Amino acid sequence: METSARISTVIIDDDKEAIFTLQNYLELMPEVEIKGTATDYRKAIKLINEQAPDLVFLDIEMPGKTGFELLKEFEKPGSHRGFDVIFHTAYDKYTIQALREAAFDFLVKPPSENELREAIQRYLKQKSMLTDVKVKRPGLNLSQMVSLPTNTGLQFLPKADIVYVECQKTAFSLRSTWSVVLNNHQTIKLHPNSGAASIIDHLGADSFIPLNQSFIVNVSFVNMIEYKTHNCYLFPPFDVKPIKISRQYMVALRDRFDLI
Repeated sequence: METSARISTVIIDDDKEAIFTLQNYLELMPEVEIKGTATDYRKAIKLINEQAPDLVFLDIEMPGKTGFELLKEFEKPGSHRGFDVIFHTAYDKYTIQALREAAFDFLVKPPSENELREAIQRYLKQKSMLTDVKVKRPGLNLSQMVSLPTNTGLQFLPKADIVYVECQKTAFSLRSTWSVVLNNHQTIKLHPNSGAASIIDHLGADSFIPLNQSFIVNVSFVNMIEYKTHNCYLFPPFDVKPIKISRQYMVALRDRFDLI
């Protein structure tokens, strides 16, 4: 999508009043074009397939199936998810799962006009950044690229695209799995043999720093570190939850960055 083009948008929600509220606010924004709305699962899938929107405002709790299940329809073989998602729900307990489902943003109902404007501006800013990367990418040299070891091979991409690397343990495996999260919210699972030390060494300790045993962040995306709470905050739209910095890594960060 060109940054100068309008954002084609659809709204999926079983609550007609919630749709009405979003429509009223979004229609005040000339950069947004509403292509349609849907109140149930099947109509939502049909609408998205027909309109191929840039952005989908998606409710999580709907009759029958959830918004998460709807997204999985576009992950099936032969399908293509070419849109970003802003989840909107009355329940903030879904925040972490929403991020794991690669949502661009997350709004708690009812959002204010300012919250919607800020979300749209973040979306435009990110699209602009991604467009710049695509334009510059052919000129990137090897020092700006990284090869990520996955289960299927090596994936090459610019280091600047990586926001953070996070380790998670699943209920079905005793082995931890590291995942790379990119600035377009795409997640890449690394090979199971990957470890924190090897990841930092591979990405470069000058740009990537550990905050705890399970989280490595690109310094370019760090907004603030609080000494008192040991919390690290990233720049929007990755600022939904703070990352807790362990004591030993806080000492190392202060030694490295604190000039006082």
